[in-house]
Amino acid sequence: MKYKKINDATVQCIITQEDMMEYGLTLTDIFERNEKGEEFLRDVIERAHDEVGYQINNGNIAMQITPLKDKGLVVTFTDESPAAFKDILQHLKEVLQDVSAELDHQEETERRAVPVDLSGSMYDDNMYDENYRMFAFTSIRQVMRYAASIPGSCSVKSHLFKGGGKYYLVMEKNRLSYKMFNRISAQGIEFGEPTTCTEDIVSIVEEHGECLIRNRAVSRLRRIYLA
Repeated sequence: MKYKKINDATVQCIITQEDMMEYGLTLTDIFERNEKGEEFLRDVIERAHDEVGYQINNGNIAMQITPLKDKGLVVTFTDESPAAFKDILQHLKEVLQDVSAELDHQEETERRAVPVDLSGSMYDDNMYDENYRMFAFTSIRQVMRYAASIPGSCSVKSHLFKGGGKYYLVMEKNRLSYKMFNRISAQGIEFGEPTTCTEDIVSIVEEHGECLIRNRAVSRLRRIYLA
């Protein structure tokens, strides 16, 4: 694990797939925040004291977890106020770009783990909205396989777009619990490329791409795949 101290109240930790294997963890453990996942995240915070001299001042920890293409994670935590935590997201781009430099065997759009629009331009800000998830797939079959992995009882507001030789599945939290939304998001990493997403990014994808299925993409693709 690699730690970086952003300021006295905020630390980021890059966790590789090997780190998670050492702890016997999966992404599902982290995003569902089950007992194993919670214990691991507590250990991450406690180790920050030895690694970068991090001191918890008030006991109220806000945490942001961002998946990486290589199945690792960036965990950012702070004991500042929840409002101040929003500023931390601006540091994610720098961290993800640092990680991408170590993954130079992959294409640039995959290495940077930040969204690239259908005309090839990189997004610079507003990179995260907890109410949206977007995955890029190389084939429609991969999209259908992912859709089929989501429980039929789970109603997901979702849209499917095509552009630049890829398929983009956009999911909205809508009425789902965050626990379920995070769970199905963790599953998606096994099938496609996770892409940070906001409402503005969705608008750009809609403008530049072709909308194949509106609103109920997951349920429709699931039915087709299982037929």
